[in-house]
Amino acid sequence: MATMPTFTCQDEAQGTICIIRTSGYLDEAGGQVLSETIGKWLPKGIRHFVLNFKGSPVINSQGIARLIELTEVVVDEKKGGLAFVGLNELTMGVFRMVGLLKVGQAFPDEASAIEELKSLA
Repeated sequence: MATMPTFTCQDEAQGTICIIRTSGYLDEAGGQVLSETIGKWLPKGIRHFVLNFKGSPVINSQGIARLIELTEVVVDEKKGGLAFVGLNELTMGVFRMVGLLKVGQAFPDEASAIEELKSLA
């Protein structure tokens, strides 16, 4: 069985919004990497995040659990915003089922996600 590539995040701030592009399998370890990436931006006053999962077509239940924990920090505690980009049909269904699309919106591309978050900032 082939192993999935190690999960990585590329992150960049655009004004008050941070764009995080993931790559690889989002599992427990990947969720930790994502959590640490978001965690380094919060003290800098960034509360709005675009999470681009185009490079992570597979997200397991532990990865979903970590995402739910992150939404609690970003949306509930920090009163920030989340936008999801690059979801495939399967991940879109899972996000909808577990309620992630109630706390963050899915967008077809980063530009529309950024535009929406700017209106919240």
